Amino acid sequence: MYTQCSHCRAVFRVTMKELTAAQGLLRCGECDTIFDAMKALSTTLPDERLGSGNGRDLLGEARIHNLPLGSLAEGSSSTNPHKTGKHISSNKRTSKSRKFLYLSLFALCLLLLIQLFYSYRTKLLEYPSTRELTQTVCSWLACELDNVRHLDQIKLLSHTVYTHPNTPNVLIINTSIQNNATNPQPYPLLEVSFLNQRSEVVALRRFTPEEYLSKEQQGELMPAKTPKELSLNIEDPGKDAVRFQLRFL
Repeated sequence: MYTQCSHCRAVFRVTMKELTAAQGLLRCGECDTIFDAMKALSTTLPDERLGSGNGRDLLGEARIHNLPLGSLAEGSSSTNPHKTGKHISSNKRTSKSRKFLYLSLFALCLLLLIQLFYSYRTKLLEYPSTRELTQTVCSWLACELDNVRHLDQIKLLSHTVYTHPNTPNVLIINTSIQNNATNPQPYPLLEVSFLNQRSEVVALRRFTPEEYLSKEQQGELMPAKTPKELSLNIEDPGKDAVRFQLRFL
């Protein structure tokens, strides 16, 4: 039996089995048009049905095609178990690929966040609002926190100022400080400034840990929750100085 595309007039040789499987709808192999093969179905070639020389000329320009398996219309795919199985398998592979892609992106984002956290952990520890969370996360990631400074956790417990008994024009400042952080940290830089009655700085001196620690203590960290007694010698700024300030840097 024969049928003809309603769009490009291409002729196809078909069987009833193929038409039944396709529910009468075929896809043209020439122009890709889906057409109703039952409307043009015939047991004779188109020129024989037309019964004229014109018909023979038309057939001479056309070609008779055997119906390929891929020419069944999309709507009839459910009648082809092999094709349906391939379609389901393809969908499963696509779904697995998407899941793998999403998991890969999530892992990369997580790795980036961890790297950023590790790089800025010192800065985060300087702020009370993020310090506790940072310390908790660092305990999970085994971050090194021993050398992180928490200047706001160093407290001045007491201080006294008096003239050096043996050296003229030299003052002695005895002070007690304590590290209230949960971890040891480096000793701070000490800044001593003397002010006049108008709160203007008349003298200023900064002491490094190497200057105010003993040789045995140098290189050590300031222990947590332990008062430390320090002694500083500084040149007497004169009578204009009425009070002094001590800052940790």
